[in-house]
Amino acid sequence: MARAKRTDRAEARRRYRAASAAETTEAPDEPEDGPPPKARSSTSSGAPRPSNTPPRMGMAAAFRAAIRPMNLRDDLASLPWLAVHTRALWLPILIVLATTVGIVALPANALTVFMFQYFLLTPAIGGVFIAGFLAPRASWLAGVVVGLVSALCLSFLTVFFPSSIYSTVPDSAMTQELVIQALILTPLAGAFFAASAAWYRRFLALISPRPQKTATPRRGDGRTRTSGTSQKAAAKR
Repeated sequence: MARAKRTDRAEARRRYRAASAAETTEAPDEPEDGPPPKARSSTSSGAPRPSNTPPRMGMAAAFRAAIRPMNLRDDLASLPWLAVHTRALWLPILIVLATTVGIVALPANALTVFMFQYFLLTPAIGGVFIAGFLAPRASWLAGVVVGLVSALCLSFLTVFFPSSIYSTVPDSAMTQELVIQALILTPLAGAFFAASAAWYRRFLALISPRPQKTATPRRGDGRTRTSGTSQKAAAKR
C-alpha cells in the first residue's frame, strides 16, 4: 500500500509539472484578461504622406511659364474645334446677341445699359474676357471673333436704332466714323484682352495648383478572378 501511494504521488507531481509547462509555453508574457496588443502601423506617424498636389511655382517663374507663343496656322485650324467643343465662342457671342436684343426691346433699362457698356461699347471687353478665360488654346483668336461680333452688333444699333444707345442721334458722318472705329478697334482689343485673360488663368493655375484626382479602385464582392479560375479548374479535374 505504501508503495502504491508513493507511485500515485509521483504521477500527480509529473502531471502538475507537465500542465504548468504547457501553460507557460502557450502564453509566456501575455496577461490573461488584458486586451491584445495593437498592431503597429506600417508607416510611422512622423513619416510624410504622399501628396497629389503638384509643386507650386514662384511668381517670376509662373509669370514666364504662363506665356504661350502665338502659332497662327495651328490656331486658325483649331477655330472649328473651339466653336464646337468649348464654350469659349458660343457663350460670349450668345451674351452679346442677348444684349443687343435687350437694348432694342428695353432701351432705358438699367441692366441693358450696363450690358451695353461692357459687351457692345467700343472696346467691348466683357465678351472677349470670357472668351479668353474659357479658351484652352488660341485665346487671341477667340477674342478677335467675339470682338468682331460685338462690333457688328454695335454697328447695327448705331445705324438702325441710334436713339436706343445715344442721347443725341449722330448724323451720317458720325455714324460712319463710329462704325469704322468699332470694326477696327474692338477686334484688335479683343485679341489683346482675351490673350491676357488666358495668361492670367494659366498664371493662377501655376502659383496655386489643384490636387490631382486619383482613380479609386472599385470594390468587388470579395471573390477574385484568380480564385474563380482555380475553382473552375478544380471542377474540370
